Amino acid sequence: MKEPTATRPYRQRRRAAAAEATTERILEAANELFEERPWEQITFAAVAERAEVGTQTIIRRFGTKDGLARAVTAWIGPQIDAIRDVPVGAPPAEIAAALAVHYERWGESADRTLRQQDVSPALAEAAAGGRAAHRAWIERAFPEASPDTIGRLIGICGVELWLVLRRDGGLSAAAARSAVADLIAATLP
Repeated sequence: MKEPTATRPYRQRRRAAAAEATTERILEAANELFEERPWEQITFAAVAERAEVGTQTIIRRFGTKDGLARAVTAWIGPQIDAIRDVPVGAPPAEIAAALAVHYERWGESADRTLRQQDVSPALAEAAAGGRAAHRAWIERAFPEASPDTIGRLIGICGVELWLVLRRDGGLSAAAARSAVADLIAATLP
């Protein structure tokens, strides 16, 4: 009998890498559609078309639309954490710079999640998780802040203010970043 060759484990790694790449495409496509459309208008067929996969692939991997939304939320989380990683006690300008990068990339998703949290259990979970993560981040970034100051900083550093500055105020990202840094500095003792 012939000895098995080493090609099988290699094929397994290639298959796993291909599956991971497919999952990444699906998550990216779902998030893009979520940024563009209301929840009711996002279908597995639309996600499949954009990700260039079959609808059944999405159903097998995620089960339901809420399952897909939960997977997108889990996929986004570490990316946001990496962007917002600032040292404790960082100056307001550095904190505002991290927020600017975060909100320029993920602000639309966060806004849409907050506005649609009542239409899906997964979106409600994502909104609640986002609020909790934002508060925890504020508490880590400003460990000396009083509870009142923490409350103010949650609002100042929130996506809602960022989008008001950018959309309603017509500020550039740099000007919005500067405004947020000024507000943080004015709030700190």
